[in-house]
Amino acid sequence: MNDTSFNLADELLVRDQLVQQLSEELYQLMVQHPELFVRFYQARKAEAAHAEALKLLQAQVQQVEAQITAYQEQILAYQQQAQSREAQMNDLKAQVIELSDRNQMLERVIQEMPEVYRQKFSERLSQVNLKIESLEKENAQLRAELRNLQVLLAAQARQQQQGFPSLQPARVGLIPSFNT
Repeated sequence: MNDTSFNLADELLVRDQLVQQLSEELYQLMVQHPELFVRFYQARKAEAAHAEALKLLQAQVQQVEAQITAYQEQILAYQQQAQSREAQMNDLKAQVIELSDRNQMLERVIQEMPEVYRQKFSERLSQVNLKIESLEKENAQLRAELRNLQVLLAAQARQQQQGFPSLQPARVGLIPSFNT
């Protein structure tokens, strides 16, 4: 055998002796202090249970994180909806204010309409009254001229019946003129 094989065999022999020695010491320790091994065994068992519980907790944490992400997305969507609704509400408020102002203006116009109609009616009535007065004056003038003519014609007719020569009217202004 060569040196490397020999060294390897020696190392294996030393290792086997050390394992044997450790096993004996471990056995003696176990015999002298069995409670340590019970506690060690329980600790290993608890460690395995804790590792399993830790895996379950990690899975639950991942589920909770996924739920949190989903809730955050929902919250973001709700916030966007709320902002959209708030913008719509602001638009509607502005429309209500505009319509209220317009309604108030229309109410004022409606309240003022009777007075406006009275004023317009009064203006038209005053024009009609002026026209009536003008027509009444003209009518009175025409009646006066008509009476003068009737008197003149009656006088002429009497003269003709009595045999007097007919008199021509001295005034030409008694004939009505219809140019106004």
